[in-house]
Amino acid sequence: MTYDTIDDAFHYVSDAPLGERRAVVHRFTGKVYLASLKAGYDERPAGAESDPDYVTIPHRQELDPGKPLVLEFIRSHCPAELARVEALFARPGAFRNVKDLLRRLHLLESWQVFEGQRIEALLRQWAVAQGLPL
Repeated sequence: MTYDTIDDAFHYVSDAPLGERRAVVHRFTGKVYLASLKAGYDERPAGAESDPDYVTIPHRQELDPGKPLVLEFIRSHCPAELARVEALFARPGAFRNVKDLLRRLHLLESWQVFEGQRIEALLRQWAVAQGLPL
């Protein structure tokens, strides 16, 4: 099983609202089975979600550390903005507002690279914890 297989399934699940798409991977074969509730599509074997031989791929919202990850980035790339960013999290739309701030500071691309690396590390840790050999 390759990391790319898990990553593809993770993005499939995460590119829709939480709960709309699902994916399971067979621990031993590495085969991924997809389902889309909205599209009425489900290739998962019957009982796969309760079978210990299958692992349900997480949605990004289940894996993403959210605010702590943003604050880690701010501390390392623009610590002078920390108080402003913490204040943004006290209001609705915090992530959108943080991205707007990072765009103005010309740090949005750096954030995207940083975030992608952290999400990859978390997904790899998750896979290892699930006993999925990569």
